[in-house]
Amino acid sequence: MLDLVYENRTGDTSWSEDFFRRVINSACVHLNLDNRTVEIGLYLVTPERSRELNKQHRQKDKSTDVLSFPLDEHGFEKYDILPLGDIFICLKIAQRQADEINIPLDQELARLVVHGLLHLLGYDHEKSPEDEHKMVELQEEILATISKS
Repeated sequence: MLDLVYENRTGDTSWSEDFFRRVINSACVHLNLDNRTVEIGLYLVTPERSRELNKQHRQKDKSTDVLSFPLDEHGFEKYDILPLGDIFICLKIAQRQADEINIPLDQELARLVVHGLLHLLGYDHEKSPEDEHKMVELQEEILATISKS
């Protein structure tokens, strides 16, 4: 089961919680997490908010497409609850990236959600080329299952 807190802080009402819920649920099935309660916060933000968060938490003074902030909560395992953390997606950057590679925005948003989810689960493409390969490969596997559903 997915316990999702969704907030769209961009003013663009095109994107519903249902879209993101479907993407995360599909990813959880692929990752064999569908037998647990997965808790995630997902926020669509402006470039200004993305820049603020990136500067505050990563010391990078620029907007970015997706930021993930994992929770370090333990003690819920016995209840089959997995509190993962928060994902922040900058909708304008996602749109720009989708335009640059000529794909629909929903595909880019799905990629960013899955990317953020994998970070919440401990994957980190910045550690090494091997870790990057492993994360990107898993991300693409998950995205392939989503596009089929």
